[in-house]
Amino acid sequence: MINLYLILLSLWTGAAEAPASIAFAPVALPAISNLHIQQTDTAKATAEKTTQKKRRHKKVNKERAPAAARVTMKRNVSKTILSKKSNDGYQVEVIIMDSGLPIRNPDQLQLVGSSGGATDNGALILFDNFVVPFEGNIRFRSPNKMRTAVYDRVVTFQVNEPGRWVLRIDL
Repeated sequence: MINLYLILLSLWTGAAEAPASIAFAPVALPAISNLHIQQTDTAKATAEKTTQKKRRHKKVNKERAPAAARVTMKRNVSKTILSKKSNDGYQVEVIIMDSGLPIRNPDQLQLVGSSGGATDNGALILFDNFVVPFEGNIRFRSPNKMRTAVYDRVVTFQVNEPGRWVLRIDL
């Protein structure tokens, strides 16, 4: 757009400096007739099918069931995986991994759940005996990969089905 403006500007300034012997005559443009393009029956039918597919697709998206479990928020964490281990029980085990090794005692660990109890005994971090739907919040501090700064790390998750779940947090 800027290039077009510069070209027009240079042509206009060049025309103002042109000798009087060159005359610019206006050019008449041909009259544009009103052309009406009519859609054929097949084109109309194709357009109707497309809109019907879009309507059906929107209905399918609205009827989606909630996920069995999901991570709703993570901060200063590279990856989280929430997977189901078995169908019996009401338990979420938390495993915090740093460079492929588990962290046993994270600094300032806080476990908050909407129901049930939270256990942190150094070897095991878990939420147990909760009522579905369950929302859990894990907050702790740990250093970065180069050990030059300490970050506050937060993971929030939700479980909508009973079972034994494993939440893996990779830093």
